[in-house]
Amino acid sequence: MPTRQKRFRIDAHVHLIAIDRKNHKSFISEKKRNGLYFKFLCRSAGVSSKAKDDEFDAVYADHLAQLIREAKYLDKAVLFATDGLYDSNGKLDPRCEVLISNDWTIEVCRRYPDVFLFGASIHPARPDALDELDKCAEAGAVCVKWIPNSQGINPSDRKIEKFYERMKQHGLVLSSHTGYEHGPYVVDQALGDPNLLKLPLEMELMVVAGHSGTSGFHHRIEYFPNFANMVQKYENLYGDTAAIAELYRGVYRKRLLTTPVVKNRIIQGTDFPVPSIPIVWPFAIGPIKALKLQFVDNLFDKDYLAKKAAGFPEEHFRRGHDVFLGNL
Repeated sequence: MPTRQKRFRIDAHVHLIAIDRKNHKSFISEKKRNGLYFKFLCRSAGVSSKAKDDEFDAVYADHLAQLIREAKYLDKAVLFATDGLYDSNGKLDPRCEVLISNDWTIEVCRRYPDVFLFGASIHPARPDALDELDKCAEAGAVCVKWIPNSQGINPSDRKIEKFYERMKQHGLVLSSHTGYEHGPYVVDQALGDPNLLKLPLEMELMVVAGHSGTSGFHHRIEYFPNFANMVQKYENLYGDTAAIAELYRGVYRKRLLTTPVVKNRIIQGTDFPVPSIPIVWPFAIGPIKALKLQFVDNLFDKDYLAKKAAGFPEEHFRRGHDVFLGNL
């Protein structure tokens, strides 16, 4: 294991956003682009919503890299591509609302190798899934990212075993969303159940449960207990704290920090560009300090300072190095 002095602070959960179909093989649906969230993305990236597609993509990537370089409490980020929703024949489903290609994500990571680690996204139903996996591994991928709820993937489907075996050969981590999904079109929220990670875990893959099974205070089904039970059984299961400091998942702070085993298996993640909102923890941080942290300009520093003030230990921010770079 690397010495403590050399362990990077890694954000395990950062999203690349892109809209240039022609040059970058990426898109966000017109419905999403006409919504308030896309306008928020444009504002946060410092680009006009009327910018040309290729300009938007370049500005977003450059702005994100600059934010990480300027952050005082972050060294690198795992930058996720986002594969689409595919039908049973391996063709892209027209209901797919977001697709951020591996090709463009690879290019961005090569432009900014000092701040980004490549997080590939490959739907196992694609006819070229294994070839794409080999290509991404060759390009330096550290993980494969899934959003099962939106991509229609059952992580415990036995048909995926060959895909998992190839991932093992390449030493890739599986980073799979758990809990409810609040973004792209959802096929089935039940696919976010942490119990469905049993197959890759039993095949001895390192697995990171995105959001640690947290769903949001208003959802009917609670998946966090399933995540807590799974980490008791599997030493190769971790969870990230992406979007914990926001309205939906803020209520899980205490449970993440006090649940046995869970507290030693969580790693830092922001879910950028999802904003961090320190004022969701006024009692843990203190109302005045929480309000002051709300005005920290750098989102990555804001998330770090809020979590530190709310009780997350320094090890939480270093542990991701062991998960993604421990074998390097």
